[in-house]
Amino acid sequence: MARARANDRKARTRKLLKDEIGLKKQLEKVAAKRRTLPPGEPVKEDYAFDEGAGRTVKLSQLFKGGKNELLIYHYMFAPKDKRPCPMCTMWCDGYDRIEPYVRKRANFALVAKAPINRLRDWARGRGWKNIRLLSSFGSTFNRDFGVEDRNEEQSPAISVFTKDKNGTVRHFYQKFALMSPAHWRGIDQLSPVWNLFDLLPSGRGEWHPNYEQ
Repeated sequence: MARARANDRKARTRKLLKDEIGLKKQLEKVAAKRRTLPPGEPVKEDYAFDEGAGRTVKLSQLFKGGKNELLIYHYMFAPKDKRPCPMCTMWCDGYDRIEPYVRKRANFALVAKAPINRLRDWARGRGWKNIRLLSSFGSTFNRDFGVEDRNEEQSPAISVFTKDKNGTVRHFYQKFALMSPAHWRGIDQLSPVWNLFDLLPSGRGEWHPNYEQ
């Protein structure tokens, strides 16, 4: 009986390995389709962001080091919020640590609607040292890119921008975390936490992050 159970487990594990390889191939297939998209519409405005210490930087100036690709994480932190989104914070805890690696290929920044002094204070408390922090306070950037409604409620997303040889900045792609009963997930592939939970016998469950470190 024990040998039969062991053989059954081995057979199911081999089948699972095939499924995992299939999943990897599907992800690669989707990524390849994404790369074939048209370049995207030119950004209508060269948005200005507050970087603190009296520094203002424009969207077009975020392309540094000869790199023509830019990732922006839209951080859920509105001016009226006492604290930012805990789930966004978990993602960005990780993004801050990997930013030096991402920087080798593309520029990366975090944009929040909250004033820069509040964003910088929060980042300092989290121990963030790498990711570039920008505030879109006083601009329509969040609203124009669909991460803010008319009540100033924020939505999580990540945007990809490109800059061509003529200096034209384009919005190439945007990935949202869709939060509805029918589709709760969206950008969870961009956080290792959920993928680690998927390996557990108990799965993801109903766990949600708070501000623990």
